[in-house]
Amino acid sequence: MKTRNHKILDHPILGYFLLMIFSLIVSSIISSFIDSKLLGTLIPGYAIEKEVYGKVIVQASGLGNAVGSVLAIGLFYIWFRPYFDGMLKKKYFFQGLLFLAPVLLIHWVGSVVSWTQFGMGSIFLAFLKAFAPGFAEETAFRGLGVANYLRKVQTEKGVVTIFWLSSIVFGLSHVANVFAGAPLLISIGQAAYAAGIGMILGAVYLRTGNLWPTILGHMSVDFMEFIRGDLGSSGGIMSGIGVGDWITIVDGVVGIILGLYLIRPSKRAEIVDLWKAKWISSN
Repeated sequence: MKTRNHKILDHPILGYFLLMIFSLIVSSIISSFIDSKLLGTLIPGYAIEKEVYGKVIVQASGLGNAVGSVLAIGLFYIWFRPYFDGMLKKKYFFQGLLFLAPVLLIHWVGSVVSWTQFGMGSIFLAFLKAFAPGFAEETAFRGLGVANYLRKVQTEKGVVTIFWLSSIVFGLSHVANVFAGAPLLISIGQAAYAAGIGMILGAVYLRTGNLWPTILGHMSVDFMEFIRGDLGSSGGIMSGIGVGDWITIVDGVVGIILGLYLIRPSKRAEIVDLWKAKWISSN
């Protein structure tokens, strides 16, 4: 079968950013219909009004983002079929969750401590809203771009490059919280923490080729955070730091350590072989 022409996506770095943007756009479009126009009007508290630079906006995100992300993954799979093995698989699912377990447990403890300081909101709404970061961010910052990068660059150096690129970009994206009303220093702190968590999430995806563990792990972290009274009512925008937050900051450091350990030099050839197998005859 003749290979489809992928001129732009054949540039690994450019392809990473283009696929990230593509995924976020698809997720946002679907979310605007499902979350904002449908669920936001049916479920009290699902949509949140926020003032951003003097303008009041209504924001709703959650299940719609998940649907949009799965659609983006499906389009990616269709575009590259039959050469790509896929990223939503059963293989290595439990291994991926095991890799994530220490980081998840520490973060959950930090979240519970935060509940005692900031109070608790709706568990149901927290569950619905957690679909947005769990699916949308994993698909955008790791899922499509990392897979496409390793389609073209199947070397140990390439593994390290995309590990750092995806982690740093994921961290920097959280600085944007300042535009949603978060204090600058807190936004920078969130960005540093997110980069650390991004390292363990990225390493798990590289080691397993399976996005499910990172989606569910990410979703669980945000679910526990959205139960907090302050974050639940603000759409995840922090205005202060408590004891629980310091625990999660430590968790970010643990994420860095475990992430680097998972992609240590002795494992990089194994990672390359795994992704070569996922992209059989694609080049």
